[in-house]
Amino acid sequence: MSHVFLEMTMTLDGFTAAPGVSLEHPLGIDGERVRDWDRGVQGPTDVDGLGTEGAADASPDEIDRNVAARMFETTGAFVIGRRTFDVGEAQWDDERVFERRPVFVVTTREREPFERGGSTYEFVTGGIAAAVARASEAARAASVCIMGGADVARQALAAGLVHEARLHLVPVLLGGGSRLFPDAAARRVELEPLGVEQGARATHLRYRVLRED
Repeated sequence: MSHVFLEMTMTLDGFTAAPGVSLEHPLGIDGERVRDWDRGVQGPTDVDGLGTEGAADASPDEIDRNVAARMFETTGAFVIGRRTFDVGEAQWDDERVFERRPVFVVTTREREPFERGGSTYEFVTGGIAAAVARASEAARAASVCIMGGADVARQALAAGLVHEARLHLVPVLLGGGSRLFPDAAARRVELEPLGVEQGARATHLRYRVLRED
């Protein structure tokens, strides 16, 4: 299986979206603040010559942009949940949201594959493990990025499919919405810190997921 990493943004009180997620409000009502840190970033970029790995003297704004762009560096395929697809599709139009990488949607409702913005969207009804397996095959030697929603992220962690977690912590307390980590989990997951970067609008954390032998 390919290297699989989780890419999720959450608020300080643990929410990935505000209450009232819908087609009109993909991040919930007044939930746009959650994703302010990576607005306008699309695909691999070189910010002011720093490169996507950034530099020791990078400004906080540059750190946010570099971290957002880094998601595409090694990614060969994406895995998302059906609700993420449903609320996002109308917003994406023909934009190259996934930079021409294939996208595998975890769902219980069948739908024919289609192409948009250079990406092929395939709908996988066999569960998160099947979607990750399909994405790994499509990614070849590259990584697989699981980028939401929260339920798909939890399923992947519980199934032991994730090698690395990249969490972007936004300094706001929503007080309600969709939690990334609920009060109870299917299994205990141990993490090893890999790094932290302080951006202007988010703190970026990286962890290795310690896997059971």
